[in-house]
Amino acid sequence: MTAMKCPTNNTKPQTFHIPIDRRRFFKSMALASAGFSLSGYLAEALTSSPIVTQGPYYPSAGNIPLDKDNDLVQLNDNLTIAAGIVSYISGRILDSSGNSVRGALVELWHADKEGDYLYSDSAARNPACDPNFAGFGQFLTGSTGEYKFRTIKAGLYMGRTRHYHWGVTLPGYLTRSTTQTFWNETAYGLNGSAWATQNSNDMVYAGIANAEQRASVLLDYTAVPGTSTGEVQTTWDFVSQFTPVEPTYPNGGSLVAVGAAVAGPTGGNNRFKITVPAYARYTYEIYANPTLANLAWSTLPFSLTQTGAIDRNSYTAATDGNLDLYVERKSVKGFYYVSFRVPGANTGTP
Repeated sequence: MTAMKCPTNNTKPQTFHIPIDRRRFFKSMALASAGFSLSGYLAEALTSSPIVTQGPYYPSAGNIPLDKDNDLVQLNDNLTIAAGIVSYISGRILDSSGNSVRGALVELWHADKEGDYLYSDSAARNPACDPNFAGFGQFLTGSTGEYKFRTIKAGLYMGRTRHYHWGVTLPGYLTRSTTQTFWNETAYGLNGSAWATQNSNDMVYAGIANAEQRASVLLDYTAVPGTSTGEVQTTWDFVSQFTPVEPTYPNGGSLVAVGAAVAGPTGGNNRFKITVPAYARYTYEIYANPTLANLAWSTLPFSLTQTGAIDRNSYTAATDGNLDLYVERKSVKGFYYVSFRVPGANTGTP
């Protein structure tokens, strides 16, 4: 995924998890008193996020919603929102040295209130899944490395405790790193009874051998101030085991494009034509208009023809040459970002 320039805000960066036991505490005090810089030491003290199974429920391409932004509560233009407790999760993507990562692709997917996924074993959406729940969202980080999602509290299903699935792809890497986060609470089913599988006997959580890594993905949720609907929030930083590599687009092609207004289908709205130099087997996506917290851009669905259906949110080019993409939403900034993934990128856990 290209390191894409995104708008930032001036909010205070979220804190990250630095486990410091008694021995490390006194060591850090000694270093400080000796006048040494602690930056390298603190980087060493960072707990890298555990890498766990992607699981069987990463949605198939046909199940990923056209509206694959960072708001999973409202799907496309539906007026009815997803059932469940609205939950916000935000934080930063950090590299192995503790630096914020710009241009990291962050993916989130999980079960709905009833414990149903979109499904990944067929092209059809799971009919049991809440029709108003997106089930999947993604975010491209800006210069601060921050991300934010609005979703619902994940439901429970047999054999698992409550959890979110995450995929993080650093710039320059072909594969996503996958992990899961958990609720620091007793899990109760919809009938009010304690669930059979808690964090302590969940096969994924209990399978994280390193105690510090295990603690880093057990999250506390608190009430969102000023709301009366039970909304909750938490923060979590993903600390990668890798250092990003700045990808270079072939032949110096630019991925910042101005959309030219063109006529849409008969009786429809005008569209905006975006043209980029494409390369065979590269996958392209369009970003425009700030989304939650103005941290980055939201993804836009598009068409490959001027009057065709807006029916996709990514496209893998078959040949080299100029690629025309058509969107309905006007960019508030007057230009669009077109991201690319190199051939074979983003295929699973490293």
